[in-house]
Amino acid sequence: MLATTAPANPGCDRALYDILNGRYQRALQQLDGVRTTGRTPAETENLRGLALMLNGDARKAVAAFDLTIDMDAKLSAARFNRAIAWMKLNELTRASSEFQSLYEDESSSLRTSAAYHDALALDGLGRAADAEAWLRRALAIDPRFDSAVLYLGILLERRGDLPAAGKQYKDFLQRNPTSPVGLLRFGISAQRAGFVETARKSLQRVVDLAPDSPEAMEARKFLVMWE
Repeated sequence: MLATTAPANPGCDRALYDILNGRYQRALQQLDGVRTTGRTPAETENLRGLALMLNGDARKAVAAFDLTIDMDAKLSAARFNRAIAWMKLNELTRASSEFQSLYEDESSSLRTSAAYHDALALDGLGRAADAEAWLRRALAIDPRFDSAVLYLGILLERRGDLPAAGKQYKDFLQRNPTSPVGLLRFGISAQRAGFVETARKSLQRVVDLAPDSPEAMEARKFLVMWE
């Protein structure tokens, strides 16, 4: 997830449209030509940072988000996006600190996503237990935040709590029944727990639904053992 603010003029609208459709260079060209009258300059600079980051230049994106925050220190979207850029630059400690600060703002609409992304940063730092705690914070706000549901299952599976991991995967699959990732993780955790037939069915479904996917390739490794 990346955070945007509602554009206030047609130039920003076009730039946001181009960003959402993967045309990042075109979006940057649009933003260079946008006049400042009648809108918040910080909003334009936040969009510029997004376009730069998605175009692969996280370092320049950080500079754009810094400028955005200098213009409007209350623009939480820019702080969130800057933390994402820091993650891309492997500055995980800085990113984690920012995500936690955003989470502490109870008026922010970004609290759930901030907690989830903090878990990503903490896991990257080798702090899996802390990552799990932050995923639970995200799910306390929104129990149906499926990215957090799935990721918590992965962390639980990784530390060997297979019943709890399976419960998370089942919850995720109830709302995403054709997810190759969810089916694969559920199947592997079932196999590790000794539920071979359950595992077989789940892994076969991965192959049936997405035969050319990396998940199907992984599923076939297990299915071959049972032939």
